Amino acid sequence: MMGAAIAFYGKPTFAKKAKLSGGEAFKYLKPPYIVVANHASFADVGGLIMSMYPTCASFVISVTQMMQWPSGIKYMGMLPKKQFTVDTSLVRDIKYVLGKGRPVVIYPEAKLSVVGTPNIIKPAVAKLVKLLKVPLVTVRFNGNYLYSPRWTKLTRKVPVRMDVKLAVSPEEVDTITAAEIHNRIVSDLAYDDYAYQKENGIEIDDPHLVEGLEGILYKCPECGEEFAMTAHGNELRCGKCGMTVRQNKLGELEGGKFDKVTDWYDWQAKCVAEEVSTADYRFEGQFRAEKLVKKKYIDMGAATLTHDGQGITATFAGESIHYNAGAFYTLSFNNDYVYLPTADAVYRFRRLANVGCTTKLNLAVEQQTLLIERSK
Repeated sequence: MMGAAIAFYGKPTFAKKAKLSGGEAFKYLKPPYIVVANHASFADVGGLIMSMYPTCASFVISVTQMMQWPSGIKYMGMLPKKQFTVDTSLVRDIKYVLGKGRPVVIYPEAKLSVVGTPNIIKPAVAKLVKLLKVPLVTVRFNGNYLYSPRWTKLTRKVPVRMDVKLAVSPEEVDTITAAEIHNRIVSDLAYDDYAYQKENGIEIDDPHLVEGLEGILYKCPECGEEFAMTAHGNELRCGKCGMTVRQNKLGELEGGKFDKVTDWYDWQAKCVAEEVSTADYRFEGQFRAEKLVKKKYIDMGAATLTHDGQGITATFAGESIHYNAGAFYTLSFNNDYVYLPTADAVYRFRRLANVGCTTKLNLAVEQQTLLIERSK
């Protein structure tokens, strides 16, 4: 099982480009335990598999990921879950694996990092550790996002470093509170890959350096136009006002209002927060609906996704799926798709226009949820 996992996830990642360090601490840890790690690309899966060898761990993964490689993934002992939903059967599966003396790996962010910093981490994993009374190991990856940012299919040659820590010892697990466990998870998994790049002088010389980033940095800081950004080589340009920003080999932005990708993204989040706080806020986009059936997605026709003060509504093929505001605290998405689970199925919606609209919808859901939580 471990040999297949290393061949599938480990060696393809670290044989040529990424250089892994810092996983030696695993040889001093005795399972069972729960591992939580940050998730910025699938290099972290390979890194954990290789560093934990010969210990065989079970990974909690999204059901959509599992369906892409069903036979291989199941053979590796993966535990499928619909993202951002409560799944009591998963708790039983985790308890079973731990009872067999094996570790379980969980990514508490539940999706890939958007800009090389942590996504929202909810207290659910901390409560699980407290419930199951097992030690907790935290693993922070640096360089994982730089190796393969979520907005590109390309990989880069970078050093990937792991920081492995016994966050909750066997002696502590009975006495520590779930709130303190959550605090330790958030603290231990704090990272900023662009800061890591600059601090360590990691130069990335890639002819397609920012191509795809326009799907994340979709709003022009100069004129405020949305979905007009284009990218070529190392250059981002606004199609409306002509503002041009370049990214250098150290990941810094030059020529615009922001010199950091993270600052630009945070500014977008603030703009969206202002929008969703108004009574007349409404997002509407045209998509193509697809339903996951067995091993593949089946086309369900044209779809409209709307998001307003009441939540998200997807309308397609005579159907209407509604999610109340606050049903999700974040979304599974990439530059082209938004993924939405129901009790019976998983749907994905492919945008038909407006590069960056999936990012804006995700930000809107996150900011709306924060508003709801603050009002309680």
